[in-house]
Amino acid sequence: MSGYQEYSKVATYNSMEAIIWRINDLWARFNSYVLRGKLIEANWVLDRLWGEFVADADDTTKHPDKQTFRNFRFEFAKLNKIKEKNKVYDFLMRKEEFLRILQDKQGKGVKHQESVDDYMDD
Repeated sequence: MSGYQEYSKVATYNSMEAIIWRINDLWARFNSYVLRGKLIEANWVLDRLWGEFVADADDTTKHPDKQTFRNFRFEFAKLNKIKEKNKVYDFLMRKEEFLRILQDKQGKGVKHQESVDDYMDD
């Protein structure tokens, strides 16, 4: 076939920008729901944030990220039956803290880590 060129199947598009936009949108939604007292919806958003982080979650540490998140899910199921807003709110704050720390640990947050390369001339 004349003019046919074979292409590699490796994606040339770096999806990090799209990931950052999705994560930013989810944090904004989370804050909006919490401020309006829609705590169940806020919890769903945190679950979606976990979906953005799970592929890179550490499964080798003494307290694996995946098990920690499973524990959050079991705890929320119990709290949801109680329906005390202050307990649900406190739970959401702990879950948010876990996810924000995980986000930074994975390099998907705003935390900047300096490296030797930052000080090297090309």
